[in-house]
This record gives sequence, structure tokens and C-alpha cells, in this order.
Amino acid sequence: MVRSLSWLGTSRAGPVVLGLNYYWLAILSLTCTSGANQIATVWPPSGLLLATLLAVPRQRLWHFAIAAGVASMVANLQMGASLPLAGGFTAANVIEGMIVALALRRRDATHVSLISPSGLTRFTLATLIASMVSAGIATAASGNERPGFALSWFGTVWLGMLVIAPLLLILFRSGAPARPGDVRPRAVDLLGIGVLTAALAGVTFFQDDYPLLFLPILAVLVAVMRCGTAGGILSIIIVTVVGTAGLGAGHGPILQVRGSYDVRSLFFQFYLLTLFVSALPMAALLARRDELRTELAERIRLLSLAERAAHIGHWRVDATRQAVYWSPEVFHIHGRAIGPAPSVEEAIACYHPDDRERVSAIVTQGLTDGVAFAFAARIVRSDGTTRHVVSRGERDLSSRDDAFGLFGVLQDVTDQVEAEAILKEARDAAERAAEQARWLAETDVLTGLANRRRIVKQLADGIAAAGEGGGTLSVALFDIDHFKSVNDRFGHAVGDRVLRRVAQAAAGALRGSDMIGRYGGEEFVLVLADASPDIAMRIAERVRAAVEASVGEADEPGVTVSLGVAAFIPGLSVDAILDRADRALYAAKRDGRNRLMLAA
Repeated sequence: MVRSLSWLGTSRAGPVVLGLNYYWLAILSLTCTSGANQIATVWPPSGLLLATLLAVPRQRLWHFAIAAGVASMVANLQMGASLPLAGGFTAANVIEGMIVALALRRRDATHVSLISPSGLTRFTLATLIASMVSAGIATAASGNERPGFALSWFGTVWLGMLVIAPLLLILFRSGAPARPGDVRPRAVDLLGIGVLTAALAGVTFFQDDYPLLFLPILAVLVAVMRCGTAGGILSIIIVTVVGTAGLGAGHGPILQVRGSYDVRSLFFQFYLLTLFVSALPMAALLARRDELRTELAERIRLLSLAERAAHIGHWRVDATRQAVYWSPEVFHIHGRAIGPAPSVEEAIACYHPDDRERVSAIVTQGLTDGVAFAFAARIVRSDGTTRHVVSRGERDLSSRDDAFGLFGVLQDVTDQVEAEAILKEARDAAERAAEQARWLAETDVLTGLANRRRIVKQLADGIAAAGEGGGTLSVALFDIDHFKSVNDRFGHAVGDRVLRRVAQAAAGALRGSDMIGRYGGEEFVLVLADASPDIAMRIAERVRAAVEASVGEADEPGVTVSLGVAAFIPGLSVDAILDRADRALYAAKRDGRNRLMLAA
């Protein structure tokens, strides 16, 4: 692979290097292709071409596009495609890259940001449109009118651009890091993320017994949290490679999807797109958060520099003659032209009316007792503006005539006061954003209940507490009877309202110490602390009755729920107790629904 995308853009041999890399990637991808539509899960050449087009000088875009087109034609012809078909596929792949490059570089010809939320949104939309155009061209060229072909082509090239291009841009853009010492830890982090992702993806896609598709999601989230955009994309690429290998070898939970290889491949592409949509926006937000932290740190640094270089004037009050001396900077702070210094009374009169009496008392005590002092106050200039100042003073004996007086300094801290207000506003905004992010991370948006992540954590904490203290704990798992028919007959909008109604009714039937969460789809979980099996069954019955009696809007059907209840037994894990409740739930459904069943 090339050393640097910036080197590609400046070298005369750049298009040739791109063409060679595009060619062997295309040959490798086509060789690994299987299925009726003869389309790979991901098309890496699209990502390579797009990354190059986003990095090289704008005036050289067509050079690289032509080089990629030649490489594509040769690869397709070598793999047995007819000349018209190879030309159509080549046009589709080249045009898709040019669409994205021209769209994203219309305003900024030198850099395309993939870490800001707005930049990532534009990138995603541009690649989406380009992939749709590419799929249309490829479908027309092939004459294959089956929806599966267009969908597979669309998903393949979109994944190639979404996953491969950002990683190449991050890895090969020129420029040294701000802190060279960060390179090695970052490399170690990326290596660890790669190993973790490969392990979890291997466990997921090279076994057939359990639907463990959530494990790669965990790896991707860890990668994003630890290494940002680069870690997330690297993790998704590893999942793509391992998942494709597993699918090709006839293993993995994808095989549980009913249908042909192409149907499973489409499902896998959708799964990968879901990973991207879930991880990359989070990475962009985290990157933006880091940028804000950097900006805030920079402001603080500049504020420190400003304080060290702040203009500080000095003053002196001669107590014997009641004479006042101001340095030129003190005049400047007061907004006055340099001239005769004012009297003590006139100087004190320059302060804000709300501060004037306090300042007068401090100065008078300093003149009387000679005690050092410091105060912060406001000065009102002749033009009506207010400046914040800090004044420090102490007793002074003149070296010339032994006259007694006060000497001090006056510092204009208005900028500091305003900066502190800005920092406080930024800190308050950041705290509000963090609280909102925490709420979103633990809350199901549709129902307002705890989401799966939070309910599982609550259950784990409850199990730990019950195991250590010998207390009781029960879990109830319930779902809405015949909910699919509600969606089919009334539409998903009504179905969503029914979900919210059920959630509200069930929550209203619980005790204050109980917790309810949406586990997924129409399935809910109740964590019942300090609840024996008898108490848990009574609570579950209240929930069942409350749901059955709930009434929604006129177009909402009445629904019932079936519940499975399981009591905690020492030694049970979260998965084990949920599995017991799940078996009890299905027993309740077998017995006729709208009922509850206690796990044996």
C-alpha cells in the first residue's frame, strides 16, 4: 500500500501506483466473490479510489479516476466479464467515487473532515447517493433486473466507501502528530483493539449455535471509545473480514437467516452498515468533544499568558499631604488622559456606587492601621463603561522625607472576569451535555424506560447484592401478545403508541423499588428487588391486569401480555436468570397467553 496519500497527489507516478493497488484489490475481491449475483460483501477498491480522490489535488482528480478505470477494466476482463459488462461496471465504480469527491470538495478543495458530526453527515449522504447511482449503472449494464443484484451492489460499494476510505484517510494523510510520544501508545491501543475485535468476531462468526452478533458491536464500541474514528473503522474492517470468511466457510449466526446465500449476504451487509451508523457518529462526537477540550485548554493557556503580561499600574497615597500619585497605566485603566492625579476622595469616587463605601473603608483602615489589604472592585469610567480591578496595598515610608503613606498596584482583570464567565458557561454546557449523553445512553428513546444496557446492569447489581447479603430477587420477562399482528393491521405508528401505553401501564403497577426496562422489540424486563417468588407473582399479575385494562387512543387496539417470572438462586448469572424467565414466558404463551408462569 502507498506510504501517503499526499505523496500520491504530488508524484507523477501517483496514478500508476493507484491503478496497481486498485487492480490487485479488485482481483482479490472478485476472486473471493461468491453467490448468484457475483458481488463481494465489501468492495475495497471503491474505498481506495475515494480516499485518493479526497486527498489528491483537485486538478488531478481525473488522472486518478482514469487510472482506476483502466485497472477496473483489466481486472473485470481478466475475471471473465464481457467488454460491455466490464465497461459498465467500471463506469459505475469510477462515477461513484467522482460524485463523492466533487460533492465534498466543492467548498473545501484541500481537506475533507470525517471527525466532525457535520463532516461525517455530508460524507455519509454523499456516499449513499453515489452508491445508489452506481447500483443503477451496474444494473443497467448487467441487464439483471432482480432487486437482489441492485441491493447487493449498493451495499457492497457503500460499505467499501464508508469503511475503507475513512481509514485510509486517517492512516495515510501526511503530517506529524502533535506529541510524538503519543504514537506508540496509540499503536498499542490499535493493536489491542484489533486483537479483541478479531477474537470476538471469531467467536461470533465461526460457531453456529448462538446468535452472538452483539459481541462485535461491543468490540466496535470499545474501539471507538478507546481510539476514536480510526479504532472504530479498524474494528469494523476486522468484523467485515472475519464475518465474510465465516459466511464463506458456512459458519456463523448469519446462517440462521432464512434464504439463499445472497439473502444472507445482504443481511450481513445491513449488519455492517448498522455497525458503521452506530459507531462512527459516536466517534465523531467524541472527536468533537476532544476538540472542545483542546479549545478550552488553549483558552486557559492564553488566559494565563494574558495574566502574566497584564498591564499593572502603581499608585501611592501620601497620608501627610493627602496627595495621590498614579502611574500612566493607572490613568489608562481608568480611561483618563494622563494628567494631574486626583485627590483621595476623587479617586474613591471613580469606583462603582455599590463598591465605593467598601473601598473607602479599606483604604481608610490601611491609612490608619497600616494593615496590608487587597480588594476586588469595579471602576466606572467617564464614558460609562465598567472595568473590574484588583488592588493591593500596604504601608509605605518614603525614602526621601520619611512621609507615611500607602503604596499599591492596580490591575485590570476585566478580561479575566469575562473569561471566567465564559469558562463557567462552557463548563455548565458541558455538564448538561454529559448528563444528556448519559441519559441517552441508558434510556430507550421510544418508551422512556431503561434500555437493555441499563436494565442488565441493574440486574447484575441486584444479583451481586442478593448474593452477598442473602436477600431475595426476582425477574419478570414479558412481551405483548400478538404484537406483530398489531403492526401488520394498524401500522408501526400505532404499534409504537401501543408500546408506550404498555410501558406506562406496567410501570404504574410496580413498587417504588422495582425497575422496568425495554429489552428489545416488544419485550420488557422487570427487576424486582427484595421480592420472593410469591411477591413477584403478585406484582407480575398487577402488571398483566394493568396492561389488559389500559386504554389508548381510538385507533389503538387493546392488548395483553404474557409474563415469565424467575427467582434468583445463588450462583445464577444475569444470562441464566433471564433464560429461566424466558422459558417461563414461552410456557405462558403455550398455555394460551395473557397469563404468567413461574419458572420451575
